[in-house]
Amino acid sequence: MNSPEYDAREVLQKFIATLNATADAVIRDAADLAHPKEVIKSVLQHCIKTIEGADERTFLRTAYLSLGSYQDLTDDERKALSALREVGPPAPPESKLQEEQARRIREFAIPLQAVTDRLKSETAIMAQELKLLPGQE
Repeated sequence: MNSPEYDAREVLQKFIATLNATADAVIRDAADLAHPKEVIKSVLQHCIKTIEGADERTFLRTAYLSLGSYQDLTDDERKALSALREVGPPAPPESKLQEEQARRIREFAIPLQAVTDRLKSETAIMAQELKLLPGQE
């Protein structure tokens, strides 16, 4: 999968930069990635297998699991995530803001559930894949 047109160092650097730019996001848009997920996955697997330092390997393993948070989003899912960010942290119960937040989130519940289900599934698979790689802590 890791074809010659991809420089592993560049793939890794761009992925880490993208990951850091969206560090607070639980669900991220795969369209933000500079390379296809399979290429990034392959590079991360190779680096995890070959890196010497335990700290670096731990960092790479965390980055590998974070790759699962990048999902191919539909337009509805993008809108739902955008609305969720706009709503902000939960307001105190019984406040007008809390009522408004609940109303806005309700209309996006189905797209959010769909992308959340995909994220959970992919993250579980990636966690199992990590267990098969050398250097398991």
